[in-house]
Amino acid sequence: MTSYFLTLLDEICKLLETYKGRDKVLRTLCYTTKLIGGLHGNKVLADKFLLFSRHMSNTRATLRLLDDLPMLKYNLEYGFGKEESDKLMAALGVTTNILDQVYYPVEKVAWLAEHKLITGVDNNKWDTISSIFWVSSIYLTLMRSLRYVSILQKHRYCGAVKNDERISLEKMLLRRNYEVLTCVRLCLDFVHAVNTLPKGFLWSSKLNTWQVGLIATTSSILGIYQIYAKRDL
Repeated sequence: MTSYFLTLLDEICKLLETYKGRDKVLRTLCYTTKLIGGLHGNKVLADKFLLFSRHMSNTRATLRLLDDLPMLKYNLEYGFGKEESDKLMAALGVTTNILDQVYYPVEKVAWLAEHKLITGVDNNKWDTISSIFWVSSIYLTLMRSLRYVSILQKHRYCGAVKNDERISLEKMLLRRNYEVLTCVRLCLDFVHAVNTLPKGFLWSSKLNTWQVGLIATTSSILGIYQIYAKRDL
């Protein structure tokens, strides 16, 4: 029992030691409490859960202020996507990276305007622009993941299954399953992102608090699971 507890504690600490892992935990806390707050019948407790959710969201937004340089480093290393499986995936990857790089300064302007650190700037306008970048990035990433799943599926049927190739095939199947799960998570994120847009676009602004909490919590849990699942790839 002690050994199991120490192993679990070690895994949690490893998750929290990385920026990506910590962000996933904060995101899960943010939307789990939003879900509870949206469903709770006691208004006082519901407001406390929603307040906690807002604080977790603000914490993530503050931490993202430092993401420009890591994103730039990743984009420079990615280049024109020469390591991708085909030109379509490379084109989608490069376009997504450009959107993500521009997203961060746009979000910074919105953050500065929200906290009254700059004047003469419409915070709602910049929030909408950042949401547009977010929606576009998720959509393109989803298209890229679907394309990758299709490629992996074709390789599965084209390759011979000999004993010395079985390990490679098993790894390919693990990668395919991982990418399918990524597609599910991205679909949830896309539903969530579209809802942040102003009214008039698809289902924008139509989801209530608990629905947003449920969708984003499910996505966050999948994201944490994928951090561990990636070890087997």
